[in-house]
Amino acid sequence: MTETDLLRSLAEAEHAAVYGYGVLGARLDLAARRNALAAYDAHRARRDLVVAALQARQVPVPVPLPAYDVTVAGRPDALALAVRLEEGLSQRWRDLVGGTDNRALRQLGVAGLQETAVRAAQWRRLAGSQPVTVPLPGICPC
Repeated sequence: MTETDLLRSLAEAEHAAVYGYGVLGARLDLAARRNALAAYDAHRARRDLVVAALQARQVPVPVPLPAYDVTVAGRPDALALAVRLEEGLSQRWRDLVGGTDNRALRQLGVAGLQETAVRAAQWRRLAGSQPVTVPLPGICPC
């Protein structure tokens, strides 16, 4: 994939994360909802950085879909969705790190990977999942 393809994929994933956090936050208690709001804001900020990188390349920026396929019936579903969102973004950020020689993009990717790996661990802890942390975040356990 080209750097532009990687950035477009990240923009699409960040759009989905922003939407997902908007849905799952309603199913959490107040303390967890604060974490969801912080994650929502972080994903909006990361999305904006990725969009700016695409705009600097003068390429079309993916727009958010009108809706995403997320069903959140309660707290367990909300926590599971948060973990999936963060793990999915960890993979995208890791792909950017490995797919570019551009120092600024690599730094952006490392920071994004760190943030998503930490948030995934926090959500796993809240969900009571084991293990809470995973080796090599962003590597698909396929």
